[in-house]
Amino acid sequence: MKRIDILKTIKKIIQNIENENVRREVAKRIPEISLLSKPEELNELLDVFMRYPEGMETAKNLWPVIYSHSGDSPSTIKYLSRNPEAKEDILKSIKFLVRYGVYSDASDIVRELSMLEGSRPFIAEEFETLFEECNRNQESLVLLLLDTDLGREKLKKNFEEIKDKFFPTGFSGRVNPKGFFDVIKALKDVPGFEKEYEDYSYWAKLYDEISIDKPPRVSMSQIPRLTYSEQKRIIGLNDAIHTKDVEFANLMLSEDRDEKKIILQTVSNGQKYNYLSCGSSSFIIQAGDQIVKLGIGRRKFNIPYHPRIMMPYFRKKYKDGSCLEVFNFGVVDSAEITDEKLLEIYKELESAGIIWGDARKDNLLVLTKDNEVPDFIQSSDFNIFGFLEDERYPTNNHVALKKGDIVICDLDMLYVKGDPDYQEGYLDDIIEDYKSKKSTEKLFGED
Repeated sequence: MKRIDILKTIKKIIQNIENENVRREVAKRIPEISLLSKPEELNELLDVFMRYPEGMETAKNLWPVIYSHSGDSPSTIKYLSRNPEAKEDILKSIKFLVRYGVYSDASDIVRELSMLEGSRPFIAEEFETLFEECNRNQESLVLLLLDTDLGREKLKKNFEEIKDKFFPTGFSGRVNPKGFFDVIKALKDVPGFEKEYEDYSYWAKLYDEISIDKPPRVSMSQIPRLTYSEQKRIIGLNDAIHTKDVEFANLMLSEDRDEKKIILQTVSNGQKYNYLSCGSSSFIIQAGDQIVKLGIGRRKFNIPYHPRIMMPYFRKKYKDGSCLEVFNFGVVDSAEITDEKLLEIYKELESAGIIWGDARKDNLLVLTKDNEVPDFIQSSDFNIFGFLEDERYPTNNHVALKKGDIVICDLDMLYVKGDPDYQEGYLDDIIEDYKSKKSTEKLFGED
């Protein structure tokens, strides 16, 4: 039977469904109809067919065939389960539902099953099977476990595996911090889950606290009409949302999560964190007059000291390669940060034997207070913040630049001249032109 024929057939059946002979014919041909029809066509037919005894009997006897033939198997569950016996059988056959039938994700099956009265114990019983196949909206399934004793027992037993599903190792799948934190928030006051709530409730609160504007929806036809700044803003917001999720995934997987929590709590001192900006490997937030930079230390951590480098209150690289830095707040979009000032600072570092591999105006800020060394680090342990122990760049002779001065606020790519590990990132045009001119002069000078 051709597609066009099955569509005509279904429409004709629905028009004549009150005829008992038609219903008997449907009961005989339902395997063929379910295989050839589109999901919405099949569901439309089932909706009317299940109102009659022939439909109820067919659902009871043939629901596995109809389910596995359907082009959108989960959506047929609500129709087939109108028969109480079929519903009971469906709930007992969760492994069959997962292994057979057409669906994009097991979360679709969970959604339909959860709407059936009495489904919670069956979902809890087969939780591991369902969760293994869920690749999105995992929280919907996990939250259902809280409704039964067996479900809570399974959640407790499998908690670490559940966490790993939200934060797959090596990010082999999509990280889902929001879903995980929704689960954590639901554990408040649930007996037996005090430790899990204590371990992660701070991070759930922080995740919600750091809000990022949703980028406006733009169609492909609208993109060419957007200004450069509008395009940049949309891309920036999308990047920020992704970076936030990745960074929180890194935090949840970090062995040093508790130390980072203490630092973040100390810095904020009860104030709310706000999103500030993000880079390719960093996420920057602000509480009061202090900035926290979270991210991966992708490049060399140890750097030469220079007064033009913004003085961190805290800076540490962890075993997992992550880095946490705390600075005083400064103005990053000041009119004083010009191309000429950027070049002046680049030359200043160059004269001191330091090469700045990421020389851009975006990496400068104007100090809103003096760049003093914090009292608690004015000691021989100063180099804990990653400044090189090198007599050419003495950290014990700190020169504090003053409020209104311009400093480098991104410390990722600062190298001693001749460092074999030197890497060059993005440079503003004025720096590229300067380097090109120097290379040309050197070439002709040698000739």
